[in-house]
Amino acid sequence: MKTYTFPPIISRKLSLLGLLLIFLAVAPLAFAQEEPALRLSMRRDFGTGIGSNIQGTFSLRAEGPDDLERVEFLLDGEVIGQATAAPFRYQFHTESFPPGTHTFSAIGYTAVGQTLTSNSFSSNFLTRSQSNRAIFWLIVPLLILAFGGRWLTNRIAGRGGRAEEAAVDGLFGGTICPKCKRPFARHWWGVNIGVGKYDRCPHCGKWSVVQRVHPDILAASVQAMKQADAQSETAPPPAPDEEALHRRLDNSRFDN
Repeated sequence: MKTYTFPPIISRKLSLLGLLLIFLAVAPLAFAQEEPALRLSMRRDFGTGIGSNIQGTFSLRAEGPDDLERVEFLLDGEVIGQATAAPFRYQFHTESFPPGTHTFSAIGYTAVGQTLTSNSFSSNFLTRSQSNRAIFWLIVPLLILAFGGRWLTNRIAGRGGRAEEAAVDGLFGGTICPKCKRPFARHWWGVNIGVGKYDRCPHCGKWSVVQRVHPDILAASVQAMKQADAQSETAPPPAPDEEALHRRLDNSRFDN
């Protein structure tokens, strides 16, 4: 019987196609990452948690199948505690262990004798002094940015009458001070409390809750402020109180 053979180039292509089909069939099984039957997590009860750096009191919690009976909590492969009833939880304090990087994991035991291994994760245990320094270097830059921005905003807004009058509308809108009735731009560092911003008026220096005002109302308020300033500059000084002058004259007399 005569057999048919494919040309070499077609044979190679068929071989490559067969390998590709095998790869596509096996790859999902090879790369699939099955979620562990026992899930381990950690939460902060009291203390400092900055990324993986922790200090204080924390709790480990394990979640698994319904027939989970007992969980052992491990630190660097050594059992540090166990729980025999749901919720499977273990509380610890970082100062009970040496400072440095440690790895958490857990082992669960089911009612049918099955042993489950959890996921693992690492944390860096800080001492109290290290935690205080970490908090300090986290808060200080934020305070510098907050107060520096506030000072810069006040500096820009208070350079002069014309600059102050122009700064009545900005990124957060303009408003009118309920105390002195003068317009100003709401500041970015004002505290948003839902019904408005708790902000400081650059004119009178008083704090109040202010809302965004329509630009037309702001423009009218600016004109009214200019007119009031112009009238106060051209108005003659108030006449002295005649009765007060008589009292001052009487008080200044003396007997020989």
